Amino acid sequence: MNAKIRVYCLLGALPLLAFLAGCGNYTITFEVADVINAWGPDGSRKMLDIDIVCLSKKDAKHHPEIVNGSMMADEWFRARNEISPKIGDIPKSQIFALRHGGGADKRDTLLGKPLLSAKDRRGGERTYTYKFKHPDAMNADAAIVIFGAFGSKTGIAKTPPLVIMPPGRKTEIFIDVGKQGMSLAGRR
Repeated sequence: MNAKIRVYCLLGALPLLAFLAGCGNYTITFEVADVINAWGPDGSRKMLDIDIVCLSKKDAKHHPEIVNGSMMADEWFRARNEISPKIGDIPKSQIFALRHGGGADKRDTLLGKPLLSAKDRRGGERTYTYKFKHPDAMNADAAIVIFGAFGSKTGIAKTPPLVIMPPGRKTEIFIDVGKQGMSLAGRR
């Protein structure tokens, strides 16, 4: 076999080797404050629904408003709950939800229950850890986008998502969750 063909065969096998090695498997840990999802002056708080959206290169190209962070959480959750054609082409297997209810949903894959303030959890635990798989993790044009349904006087607040682009080789993601927002705490 000539050297040029061997190189092409090796390059073609790399995605398969990466898949077999478990690339695309991520762990996400949410660290919650004493009080999360509290917006009013009375300090009332609610459970927090989260959506983790894994966009392939193709999805990212079709949804620049998600990748560039201009689609706010209120718009995302409204479109998801209405099964809007605006996001209807994103497969259910790529939207991982932390939400109420234990049954199947037409728009997402249930990953777990919503987040609670540390003071509302037995023992005051602060961390929630989940695993999910990204279908196009090694692609530089793919993304992981995390939306939080933080409350406001009128429903879900217009909070920006966390955008991780590209998803990359660092498979552990750490998110800090507070009263009215969340931030990327690190990756490794």
